[in-house]
Amino acid sequence: MEWYEELYFDENPFDTNPKRFADKLVGLHDVLDELFYRVSAGSIVFIEGKDGFGKSSLLWNIIKKYKGKGKIIYVDCSAISYDLNIEKLLINSQGLGGRLLRKMPQGMILLLDNVNELSKTNTERVKFFFDQGYLRSVIMTGEALGKLKLSPSLVERIGKRIIKLKELDQHQAVALVRHRIEDSEMIDDELIQEVFKRSDKNPRKLLENLEKLFMHAVERNEEKLTKEHLKITGG
Repeated sequence: MEWYEELYFDENPFDTNPKRFADKLVGLHDVLDELFYRVSAGSIVFIEGKDGFGKSSLLWNIIKKYKGKGKIIYVDCSAISYDLNIEKLLINSQGLGGRLLRKMPQGMILLLDNVNELSKTNTERVKFFFDQGYLRSVIMTGEALGKLKLSPSLVERIGKRIIKLKELDQHQAVALVRHRIEDSEMIDDELIQEVFKRSDKNPRKLLENLEKLFMHAVERNEEKLTKEHLKITGG
């Protein structure tokens, strides 16, 4: 039995996989509304934020909204070859017939996660395919636009459409956790706030540290976390 099952959770409440709990965003609903608008408007947008701030979760919400329409491609640039060919990616999205006929799609939504791992050549291709109408909208994520190897023409096309993700405040951090563990008495809100501080106010680190704390408590049959447990986080 997994530790979280002993606490009557069906799944790990602190899972940081962006595909999980993507519907439990905190402090990002206005950003998501803007992204939906930008997709509808046919824009190229850059989401700027630190690792662990929810960039990938935002993209998975877009996937959820448009899934099943055959019009969306998601690429985690950190998990693919640096020299990935964007053109081949678009053709392959059309299925076997598209591959055989080398048929390009029309009006695709392209989501490029961790775009700092994408080659400059591919960023030039992105703008070209957008201008040709093959791409309806492009949403990219990264830590800082100014540090990326984007082509000048693509940066110009992005313009002021840069969405900078803000830090959560301590009340939002509590809400993030409570959305996952609800009214669990294993930890109180004050201690959640303290773990958040010790996690450099990073949502992903907060969840990772809480997982350590909860696992530790379950392994020792402890029913309540206290400040004495915080040394486990290394903060």
